[in-house]
Amino acid sequence: MFKYFSICLCLLCFAVFSQSISNVDLKKRQLETALFSYYQHDTVKKEAAKFLISNIEIHYSENYKWVDEKRRTIEFNELDYPNFEIALREFQKLQDSIKITPQVYIVKDIDVVTPELLIKSIDQAFNAWKNYSWSKSYDFKTFCEYILPYRSLTEPLEDWRAEYAALIEKAPLRANKNEPADVATKTILELKNFRFLDTRPDPISYLSPKQLLFRREGACNDLANLTLLACRAIGLATTFDFTPEYGASSKRHFWDTIIDENGKHIPFNGNCFGNPQGLPYAYNATEKRLAKVFRKTFSIQSESLAAKKDSVLIPNGFLREKNILDVTGEYVPVGEISYTTSKINTETIAYLNVFNMSRWRVVEWGQKIDNQILYQNIGLNIVYLPSFYDPILKKMNFAPFPVLLGNDKKQQILAPNYNKTFSFNLSRDKTKKGPGLDFNSFEVFENEKYSLYVWDKGWKKIEEAIAERDHVHFQKIPDNGLFLVLCPKSNGYERIFVINNQTKQIEWY
Repeated sequence: MFKYFSICLCLLCFAVFSQSISNVDLKKRQLETALFSYYQHDTVKKEAAKFLISNIEIHYSENYKWVDEKRRTIEFNELDYPNFEIALREFQKLQDSIKITPQVYIVKDIDVVTPELLIKSIDQAFNAWKNYSWSKSYDFKTFCEYILPYRSLTEPLEDWRAEYAALIEKAPLRANKNEPADVATKTILELKNFRFLDTRPDPISYLSPKQLLFRREGACNDLANLTLLACRAIGLATTFDFTPEYGASSKRHFWDTIIDENGKHIPFNGNCFGNPQGLPYAYNATEKRLAKVFRKTFSIQSESLAAKKDSVLIPNGFLREKNILDVTGEYVPVGEISYTTSKINTETIAYLNVFNMSRWRVVEWGQKIDNQILYQNIGLNIVYLPSFYDPILKKMNFAPFPVLLGNDKKQQILAPNYNKTFSFNLSRDKTKKGPGLDFNSFEVFENEKYSLYVWDKGWKKIEEAIAERDHVHFQKIPDNGLFLVLCPKSNGYERIFVINNQTKQIEWY
């Protein structure tokens, strides 16, 4: 009976899965029929439509609504008000009168995108590509990936091209029309009255195009998307690049690149104005150490982890996305790590982490062959920690010891040697200075108790000490360790470090 039940269950699951797949294929065929008929006499636009439809299934909107304690929808739309200030006041009145919470929901593009929306977006994109002199150097492949798409990320789906083109219509008048980078520069300057926010309360990753124009403010990723939409609206091939976590500093970052007439990617910040050169696009993306850099594409990238492995088996985060392209080598010199692990672990995919905001965070994945894990195209002068992911427990199992990948591309296993210890006065004065702007928040608070930790199959407390005026003295520091110092005033920005026993300098990571 149990065997019979199991077979029936498997058949049922297969039937449901097959139905789901066939529904996606059916909707894609319906879009193809409509668009191919509309563009039957335009081969190029027909190919553009084919590109969008062939990749549409991975795209979706992330949006939210307000619900009360009984999960009933409370109608509120900030765009119904004359301006954002009035909308905020009205929303505050609503919050004062009833307890409401945001409820996030996902809408797949394949379920809502219409032939009319795609046709309108395709025609507008082609008009920009063909009618502006700065777009003439872009080939069809570049156009499809970085101008054509009707959306960029997971922002709520909206019709945006005409409004964004009108927003920056004066920009090209002051630019060298044969240079995409100069047109992009003037475009960004038209957006200088948009305010940067370190954080915002909305529970979704990206504001909608209309929300951005309505609020005139946004977080780092919002402003990167703002400039991308504005540039693409006038036929500038623009990418959305990001580092998932800084390699030796806190937090992460999102920015854009403009593709110039020679095919070169020039990085720029969406909220970067008035730098010494007067060029908003002259953003130094490498001022902080980069472990990894990825580029969002519209098309599915066959080498992405999510294209090879079911997303439920991947840690929650950016690696679940199929449309990310590894471009680390465009920004920094890269190396690789070969890490020996136990053959007992049957997982074939391993992860690589950097320390950021008090914990280890994933930046890359690698393939395990026999007992060796290979991680490729990773930034130098950074400390990494390999790991395996348990999808059942949704837990990361970290390697016993981290690895320092040096500027010489050599790797050093940071396994503490308790048989060789030394004393040291920890202070900023002994910090090894580097060329970058990596941030560490180490401060000495006199008479405060500091705890010294070393990574040894987890953070292990070694010693406690009371700070003196400008330093903290520790007596039994094991050689070749990776350390972390915390005190009651610690704020989460503390950085890991090693101590060079020969030079007696602190090297922060």
